[in-house]
Amino acid sequence: MKKVISVALTIFVLCCAGAAFAQVKVMGHVCDTKFVEEKIGNPGWVILDGRGMEDYLKGHIPGAVNYGKAVVVTLKHPVDGRIVSVPEAEKLLGQIGLSNDKGLIIYGTKGDYHVTVEQLPLYVGVKEYCYLNGGYEAWVEEVGKVEAGINTPKPAVFKARAAMPNLYVSTEEMKKIVEKKSSNTVLIDVRSVKEFQGEENSVLRGGRIPGAINIPQDKNLDPKTGKILPLDKLASVYKDIPKDAQVIIYCHRGCRTGFTYYALENLGYKNIRLYEDSYIVWGSLPDTPVEHEHYINLRPIAGYGDAVKALTERINKLEQRLEKLGKN
Repeated sequence: MKKVISVALTIFVLCCAGAAFAQVKVMGHVCDTKFVEEKIGNPGWVILDGRGMEDYLKGHIPGAVNYGKAVVVTLKHPVDGRIVSVPEAEKLLGQIGLSNDKGLIIYGTKGDYHVTVEQLPLYVGVKEYCYLNGGYEAWVEEVGKVEAGINTPKPAVFKARAAMPNLYVSTEEMKKIVEKKSSNTVLIDVRSVKEFQGEENSVLRGGRIPGAINIPQDKNLDPKTGKILPLDKLASVYKDIPKDAQVIIYCHRGCRTGFTYYALENLGYKNIRLYEDSYIVWGSLPDTPVEHEHYINLRPIAGYGDAVKALTERINKLEQRLEKLGKN
């Protein structure tokens, strides 16, 4: 009987927590539209539109600033996805008017993990930081006040503080972690099932890091709203992961780790880390262990050469015919 009561009580608490999550202004580093609305015009906050300039010009949250291009290619390398250096981050954050005494809100299109930029604001010690749950679409639906045009921020000075010095796991450290096979470390691969299985591959060696479990990043979101799921549903997704474990998240090049980080943080996990290089580096190195390994198939690419050659020959023949017709 006691066990039944205990289970019932646990379900009740989780349901209440899930309902509360839908109403709170801030949980962890995720905020709602009400919180953002209260910060408009507040000199102590910077609101960053993380989308591209084209979307920004069509409409944005009042007072929001923009880099002129997507934040993911501003604060991360556009090819391998590595975050910019600390000095570069200081410069770029200062450009949007962020100083050490201001908070930062970032938003993008609903469900767009790119704007979370691997928690760089947390790593460099932004005073207060949060991501707008549901993105721009949530703002339009729930608040509706938008503006067009460009807001030009007054540059500020931002100096990084290593607020989370252990946030990122290097490739060398990851090699040691995998070799050690610690029972108190859980690796979460947030890529798609096909990537995890090596069926979809864009690096030399497809597969996954040994011991990793696959929880695709979209498992954290409501498919309609793009919002992070309430706590009761998140608890079900991560029910098999111990709260006292070191949890390391990785994807293809780091972009998709954001929502999983927020989900785990909101559930109370304390030791969450990001493998910043992610699989784009791991699967390209010759000396890293790969589970379920499959090599990239270059035959389709090689076949394009024959197709291009045939097309070129056809074009040449057409040009010759046109030349003859012109002479006649």
